[in-house]
Amino acid sequence: MKYFFLILLGMTVLSCKSQTKTDLLALKFDESISGIVQADPQLKKDQDPNLGLNAFRTNQPGNYNIGDIKLSTYSFPTGYPADYNQLYLFVEDKDKANYLGFKYNTVHQEETKAIISYLKKTYPKYEERATQGNGESFFWDLPTLNAWVFIDQGISKDKNAKQFLSTNFIYVKRGTRMENSKDSKVITIKEYDKMMYPDVLK
Repeated sequence: MKYFFLILLGMTVLSCKSQTKTDLLALKFDESISGIVQADPQLKKDQDPNLGLNAFRTNQPGNYNIGDIKLSTYSFPTGYPADYNQLYLFVEDKDKANYLGFKYNTVHQEETKAIISYLKKTYPKYEERATQGNGESFFWDLPTLNAWVFIDQGISKDKNAKQFLSTNFIYVKRGTRMENSKDSKVITIKEYDKMMYPDVLK
């Protein structure tokens, strides 16, 4: 009976550990996330297709949070094969897993609303940018966190021609340049986003 209790206790501890969520906003810039990478076999070396940043990518982001919001492993029910949630953890270079931020692309409509609401409430000073009707776009400059935050949306259509939003949540160290460049002639992520959404509404 004693051994059974110990086994049960051990299983409970392991279960709790497996359910531990990593808050992506709480991770420190420039610190190694190799432990996170080793603990999550779904994370694979990759590169962000738009920003060119080195990253570890997963389409099973259920072990991560953005603040109070739990991320989900999700595919849009009537969408195409590419319509699923993805998480990129940005790192300094391919062989040095020092944290630079993340990009979370989600097609989960209610989750999107919850994350936007959380960020607006937590960080009330932000810019809203014109998108010509293609969803919404927001930008936060957070000097106390040494971070930039971007929300960019696009309108997609499912197999029934029904529209839905695909949303990018990007959190990155201030000053980060495209393709992890150290060259001052290369534009920053902020400058790139400003080129994409030049007109400020708020």
